[in-house]
Amino acid sequence: MQFKVFGLIIPLLLALLGYSQSGFLPYSIKNGLTQNAVTTIFRDSKGLVWMGTQDGLNRFDGLSFKQYKHNPTDTSSLSDQYITAISEDGSGTIWVGTRNGLNKLDLNKGKFERIHPDPSKKKVIQYVFDQIYPIGNGNLAIVVESQLFIWHHRSKYFKKLTGNVDNHACYTINAKGIWKYSKGQFYLYHPSTGKLLEIFDTHQSNQQPFVATALYHDQDQAIWVVNETNESKPTIQVFDTKKFRWLKDSIVLNEKINQISFDQKNIAWVSSLSGIIKIDSTFKPFFWKSNQLPLSLNQSNAVLCTYHDTFGLSWIGFANNGALLYNPASSSFQLFQPENKRETVFAYAQDSLGNDWIASISGLYKKTSITQQTKLVLRKKVRALAVGEKGRIWAAIENEGLYKIDPSSAPELVASVQNKKLVDNTIFHLNINHKNNQLFIATKSGLIILNLKTNQIVRYYAEATSVNHQITGSYVLHTFTDSKGRTWVSTNAGIDVFDQYGVRILHYKTDSDQSPYIKRTIITGCAEDKRGNIWIATLSNGIYKWDNGKFTSYNQSNGLSGNIVSGIMADSYNRIWVATTSGMNLLNQQSGRIDAITEQNGVPASDYLLASIAKNNKGHILLGSSEGLVMINPSSVWPMPIQLKCFVTDAAINYSPVSISNHFQLDADDKSISLEISAPCFINADKVIYQYRCIGLVDQWVTLQSNNRRISFTNFPYKKLQLEFRAAENIAFLKSASVGSIFISRKPPIWQNSFFIIPIFILLLLGIVFFIRFLTKRKVQQQLQKAAIEQGIYKERERISRDLHDHLGAYAAAIKSNIIQLEKMDNISSETMYQLKGNAEDMVSALRETIWVMQYQQISMTSLSDRFKNLINRIAPNYPSIQIDVKEEIIQEKMLSPGVSIHLLRMMQEALTNSLKHAQCTQIFIKIVINDPVLVVIEDNGIGFDMKKGSAGYGLQNMQDRASEAGLEAKIISELGKGTRISFRF
Repeated sequence: MQFKVFGLIIPLLLALLGYSQSGFLPYSIKNGLTQNAVTTIFRDSKGLVWMGTQDGLNRFDGLSFKQYKHNPTDTSSLSDQYITAISEDGSGTIWVGTRNGLNKLDLNKGKFERIHPDPSKKKVIQYVFDQIYPIGNGNLAIVVESQLFIWHHRSKYFKKLTGNVDNHACYTINAKGIWKYSKGQFYLYHPSTGKLLEIFDTHQSNQQPFVATALYHDQDQAIWVVNETNESKPTIQVFDTKKFRWLKDSIVLNEKINQISFDQKNIAWVSSLSGIIKIDSTFKPFFWKSNQLPLSLNQSNAVLCTYHDTFGLSWIGFANNGALLYNPASSSFQLFQPENKRETVFAYAQDSLGNDWIASISGLYKKTSITQQTKLVLRKKVRALAVGEKGRIWAAIENEGLYKIDPSSAPELVASVQNKKLVDNTIFHLNINHKNNQLFIATKSGLIILNLKTNQIVRYYAEATSVNHQITGSYVLHTFTDSKGRTWVSTNAGIDVFDQYGVRILHYKTDSDQSPYIKRTIITGCAEDKRGNIWIATLSNGIYKWDNGKFTSYNQSNGLSGNIVSGIMADSYNRIWVATTSGMNLLNQQSGRIDAITEQNGVPASDYLLASIAKNNKGHILLGSSEGLVMINPSSVWPMPIQLKCFVTDAAINYSPVSISNHFQLDADDKSISLEISAPCFINADKVIYQYRCIGLVDQWVTLQSNNRRISFTNFPYKKLQLEFRAAENIAFLKSASVGSIFISRKPPIWQNSFFIIPIFILLLLGIVFFIRFLTKRKVQQQLQKAAIEQGIYKERERISRDLHDHLGAYAAAIKSNIIQLEKMDNISSETMYQLKGNAEDMVSALRETIWVMQYQQISMTSLSDRFKNLINRIAPNYPSIQIDVKEEIIQEKMLSPGVSIHLLRMMQEALTNSLKHAQCTQIFIKIVINDPVLVVIEDNGIGFDMKKGSAGYGLQNMQDRASEAGLEAKIISELGKGTRISFRF
């Protein structure tokens, strides 16, 4: 088991991921952008980002682009493909300025309305709307060829700014109002009425007026005046609108200025032909270049525009490379690579002198605290580090053992397999308990505690015969000493806690699914927060908080990006940093929120090695990764709790696009409806979880598959239902997520509408009433007719019975009497007379049975059985050599019709007679079972007959005919010398 689990750990330690640029997300035509020349960028109130290019407009929600283009044959399309400006008014309408006209987009219908602030310019071929500003109250200021119009969104009308027409006027908007600069003077206008409020003359009498080609305002309401009359040497001057003075003489640039924007720190971003020039409060321009920037910024590519949204994200539009999203939070993360190349870093330590030690795959490096220079100390693969006194470092070298490195001497081998202080040379982690000078060595074969004063070692392992030297697991991955001097040992089967004297005082096993503390897993590390709680990292169950014996679990269901945790650490704000194989996570104990921090947030690596997390004296957290050493400054990482708002962005009925609405109405013959929902999120957009439910149809929340935001229904029910949807960055945030909703209803077919159903129902009800009356009347008539017929039949039966009794019975009796008299005569043989007498008796008996049957409407099987038994009692004395046994079982009475009764009685008599007269038997067995069904069996032990040849003397055909006529099942089984068995079932 030890080697199997060890085989799983080693690949995890050496896992390498593909290199990617942290903090930047590029977008181009490969992602769905209409063109790579991005001219303007804007983020609307819903969070959607709009990108204008030289070949159409693009709407971006973080995952996909929706394109809008100019169509010469469609007046509801854009007026021109070259986009120059984008903004939004108070009603949520998107305004788009182009090289040839102004457009207003109806988001629900996806169609444009072409707007003409100046009707006289309606037929002008090229009419450039290059600036659209929001000016408060939802109104817009729109600049077209040095003229400014104010759009009042509530009253829906334009007001043209008064004043002299100046083809060289420039405009901008700040909190004070609308500013125009012309011929050395600033004009301030009221933002709503357009009334001129004040004029500021800013040029000296002995100087030429400053020529402006563009105006911009920063976060401090200062106006930046751009003069590009000399394209090779454009200048910028800054005017303070609070103190009404120039702040800075000309800032001279050597690049053409395409646009200026200001980030949240009020740093100016100048878009130029050579990239981005930044200007801070010192007004000293510098190119934004760094080793951390993507190649698109380092190759002097022209930037056309930049945009900074309210979420702190910066967007960059290039002349030929599409757009780039930059997350400023990435400045909180750095990547250190010892030899300035990608390589795996296993461990980090900071010695008592403030020097940094980095253990990587290429060797051990030391970065001095004074010169900040990095030098190679040892060209060997160092797996683990620990800090001793006076700048001493303890290092675990792969396949060699434990080394001691002093500042003034060469590395010294202290413990290895060779000197028998180690069982094997595979060391995962090193940790020093400075209170008692103990070095804890975590190895593949257990725990080694080295006393740094006496150089004595004590070994602890799972198979130890002494209880005092036993630990929970076969091998140890990590050790950690808390503020109370206890050392927490992480093993493959649990946790062991040692006091400062090396005595185990606590242990928790994790080798069972029934464990009351931590379910079956491997413990990968521990850390302590400021409140003394111990945090435990596992290889499959996420993390646990230990609070004086009480365990609290945190895993993917709570928001962790993954349950495979390689390291854990608490920062100075008592937040918990959790390194997993799927990224970094930050748990805020105060709010309970867990944020996933990935490469899109700026972390330069997403896969971290086991037991490689550490913290330096500045509070920075450092992690070993396959990319290098990741350094995090926790003080500048404060994820903004953003509640994603989910809404419908696309709709189709029967696969045909339809307008977006709060209520979708389906016709009866509409078979399907499909809706696309979106919750704009641009950092970790691919990790956003979308859910929906349709109350009354799908009451439970349904989670859409990754990167899928489409909800589809087929054969929607004929009713009105509410569809709800929500989105969150991880599953833990879904319960508190904002819920959007719409209604979907489907009209029923005409035969299901109330105006159709009610009359039909009334007609149907009347029809049913009349039909029931008709059936009732007809049934009564039939019953009367049946009663009359039955009465007639009954009377006829009585008459026939009387006739049979009075006439045939009398004749049969007379014959019998005559035969008796003839017997007394000597000239007639007694045998002949005996036969005549028997025939007469049979005739009388048959008549009696016929009369008995015809007297009743129904005859019980019990009565029929009794009559047959009476017949047996009369006949049996005539055959003293044959034993007749009768067995009768009455379970459930069954009534028979007269016709069936007479047939059954005759067949039973025939079967009995055959056995008595022809079977040459000595025993007859008769079984009568009265149930449903009825079973009658007559069986003898006579000579039998050949079933294939048949027997004419047995009257078998007559018996089969009667059974068929009565609807009975008759079976005859016989074999020569083995008797005959006849059964009747019905």
